[in-house]
Amino acid sequence: MAQLDCPEAWKLYLNFPYIPSTEDEEKVGLLQASWANGWQFLRARSPHYRQAAQRHLNHLLASADRLFLLVGSCGLEILNQAWPNAMPNAIDPDRVSIVAFGPVAYRRPWATCTLIQGDQDGISRLFFRKVEVILPNLGHMDYVYDPRFFDLVSQALARTLSTL
Repeated sequence: MAQLDCPEAWKLYLNFPYIPSTEDEEKVGLLQASWANGWQFLRARSPHYRQAAQRHLNHLLASADRLFLLVGSCGLEILNQAWPNAMPNAIDPDRVSIVAFGPVAYRRPWATCTLIQGDQDGISRLFFRKVEVILPNLGHMDYVYDPRFFDLVSQALARTLSTL
């Protein structure tokens, strides 16, 4: 995120549920991440979890005229579940841009979205056979460590900023 070309105040460095952690960041293994993401994916449809996600999305929607959302793995499903009941009509889908990497969701989102998938990401491929961008030699846990990924995100961000 630090390398994205936009004001620092626009960046949210936290994953859902957007609560700061005092723990140092560490690289998590595929099995541990799969378990945690699988649990989040299944819970995304529960009323309690959906409401929690909606509260966070409401704050984001209220804070900006335009949103550029970067979501990984099951984050797309969480977003899909939260959106329908979050601030109805508060923001036009044309004012939201999404980049989903390693997307894991039952459907594409409601707004403009670029799906990025590594050619070695079998988890994401279970959900999306057709994506806009395929990155060679990239697995499900590799996106945020790959400079090609951040080049693509920077390009998408530049396109979004050019519409302001």
